[in-house]
Amino acid sequence: MTYKYQPPSRSLRKKVPEQFGTHIFYGEGIKTEPKYVENMKKTIKTRYNMNPASDIIIVDKKSGGRNTLGLVAYAEIDVKARINGGQKIDHVWIFYDKDSFEKDDYDNAYHKIVSKNKENYINNEGDTSDKNYTRWHALWSNECFELWVLLHFQYSDSSISRESYIPRIDSELMKYDDKLVYEKNLDDLFEILEKHGKIKNAVSWAKKLNNELLNPNVKENPSTGIYELIEYFQVYLKLDL
Repeated sequence: MTYKYQPPSRSLRKKVPEQFGTHIFYGEGIKTEPKYVENMKKTIKTRYNMNPASDIIIVDKKSGGRNTLGLVAYAEIDVKARINGGQKIDHVWIFYDKDSFEKDDYDNAYHKIVSKNKENYINNEGDTSDKNYTRWHALWSNECFELWVLLHFQYSDSSISRESYIPRIDSELMKYDDKLVYEKNLDDLFEILEKHGKIKNAVSWAKKLNNELLNPNVKENPSTGIYELIEYFQVYLKLDL
């Protein structure tokens, strides 16, 4: 009797940090998103008692302050320069918000990022990528990153402004510490959200918002793709999603 070997599905494969490659992060924000990733990086390093996070997670702190399409263009130039210099970049993650930017620019940024992953280029994880086998990820938020923060505490499908999120987030945080309020320059935001909120709910609710979009290619308010980042790094972070 012969048996045909079938490899385990990707979701069941045991992964270790060294297998995840090198990740570089860009963001239009100059405080919140970079600090969030740096805190996530610190958490990974602590939980594995080793230094892979220092090598595999790179936060480009020069990318902030650009509009959506300008940010994508900056990332394209920077990644090309890094690769031409001999650096291997396995994943590119780009944070950007809708805020007051033109809707066409916001929508075009999403399409420009995801269209870099071509069907004829498959990376070593089985995903589409560009010709250098770099996988590009759009971490959009409409209206803003604060939607992702709020989803750790409550579900919200209302189309509201950035300013409207802050009181709701503060109200949730002060349930645990009456002196704890949300600020854009928090160094330990990931840890705060993990300790006081529920990351599993944030991922589930963000996916629900995305699945309910009338047009999956148009990321309306409210919606965010940041759950994809957490899903990818859940093994690193030792999360049960």
